[in-house]
Amino acid sequence: MLSQLNLYEVFARQAALRPDAPAVTDGREDLTYRQLAERADRLAAAILREVPGPGARVGLCLRRGNDVVVCVLAVLRAGCAYVPLDPSYPADRVRYMARDAAVDLVLTDHDTDPAVLPDAGRVLALDPALWRDDAPVAGEVTVTPDMPAYVIYTSGSSGRPKGVVVSHRNVTALLESCEKVLDTGEDDVWTLFHSYCFDFSVWEMWGALSHGATLVVVPADVARSPEATLDLLRERRVTVLNQVPSVFRYLSRAPAGETLPVRYVIFGGETVDVEAVRAWRGTHGPATEFVNMYGITETTVFSTCRHIPAHEIDGTPAADGDDESPDPLPDPALNIGLPLDGFELALLTDEGKVADPGQVGEIHLAGPQLAIGYLDRPELTAERYPTLTLPGREPRRYYRTGDLATARYDGTMEYAGRADDQVKINGYRIETGEVETALRGTPGVADVVVVAATSRIGERMLVAFYTTAPGGGEDGTADGLPQRLAERARAALPSFMVPGRFVAVPEMPLSPSGKTDKRALAERLTRRASGGAA
Repeated sequence: MLSQLNLYEVFARQAALRPDAPAVTDGREDLTYRQLAERADRLAAAILREVPGPGARVGLCLRRGNDVVVCVLAVLRAGCAYVPLDPSYPADRVRYMARDAAVDLVLTDHDTDPAVLPDAGRVLALDPALWRDDAPVAGEVTVTPDMPAYVIYTSGSSGRPKGVVVSHRNVTALLESCEKVLDTGEDDVWTLFHSYCFDFSVWEMWGALSHGATLVVVPADVARSPEATLDLLRERRVTVLNQVPSVFRYLSRAPAGETLPVRYVIFGGETVDVEAVRAWRGTHGPATEFVNMYGITETTVFSTCRHIPAHEIDGTPAADGDDESPDPLPDPALNIGLPLDGFELALLTDEGKVADPGQVGEIHLAGPQLAIGYLDRPELTAERYPTLTLPGREPRRYYRTGDLATARYDGTMEYAGRADDQVKINGYRIETGEVETALRGTPGVADVVVVAATSRIGERMLVAFYTTAPGGGEDGTADGLPQRLAERARAALPSFMVPGRFVAVPEMPLSPSGKTDKRALAERLTRRASGGAA
């Protein structure tokens, strides 16, 4: 049972079974499982020389490459928890996360801009001397499955990101549940496509390492180019590809070469783009299986799963369709399937009652993948992780997702949006309140409201509507106000949270309840795009 092991033990078991098998490659260096284990073991010893002991938090401020995997393993081997600190984020945000997490040490590489690094605490720059053959290895460290493995920061409605603390057992529960729905093994080749600040990376990394498979770290410039990504998939013979649907859209439309060996495309973070899936099948053939996984950081990456049938992609009738079913045909873009093994999913109405089939309710999740909670935020943890007693069930700790779904008669769920102002862009959950807080206070701006919208080419993006302070000009563009808003956003927020457009409005529309009418703002954009009056 993986749940009885810590994550490093999961990896070490594969390293003992397949020491000479390829473990990780970033295009610059290939490491076997033995080499990866030895490097992580020696780096763990260096970490333990710098921190108070097991249980410390270690920041990772690294560019993409094999070193990310080495450092994650070394931190876990030392009994510590890693805190991703992406050096591409604004320096103030990196320093805030490091300070909020009270990291005892930051591991970095020599290419990291010193201005990004935290101004307090110890910093250890990676050097090959740390893991040379005569460097000491780590001694015995007691690491229990319930100890924290990592702290990942997500967008916060208060204007500051919040840390989610996830244990070793949470991740091994994810691996065990996915074993029952995905057929992967030691011969597979996975990509580490996503930033290690995005929890999709947890699944990519451990999905590969827990099976003794090969992990290909995708360079940042390759990940930004659909053509280069396809070349990498072809060259490295990748069989398991994890993608956010909005990014896969571009990949599916890129010119094709020889047939790709991809067995699985696993979606997460957004609703599925069925047209993109159809385009992939038209170009690369029917061999690839598409899997829609729903989940969130607070419940350790994935919570539900659905294999998308070929007939739904192709728009043809099911061979064994049941015409007597009271359910309408499932929507492959929205149907998130059934809970993974170990999860209990409750769909609750506004009154706290279990939703009947056909009703919309908020998704509540219980099970071993529920994270420990929010770092140093006990009130928020209690609010989002309540203990509920539902009819016919024992009291359990649930996570209130804020996601809405409709229950189908067959037990599956169809995603129905959010119960709050949180949005998803390229798989990242974003609290629009955090973006608004960052932009308010810009000289010349009276108010800012941020909404999610769809661009003319079908891409989801953030749009910031603003009103001007006295003297700001009637059209809101005096003195380069849109440019100043954009500069302020880029200085305070990671790139995925920077609005794609800044639109001046004379005043914010209000709903009958007196709140800002975000729907009306989004419709204003639609009218502009169609050529109507704004």
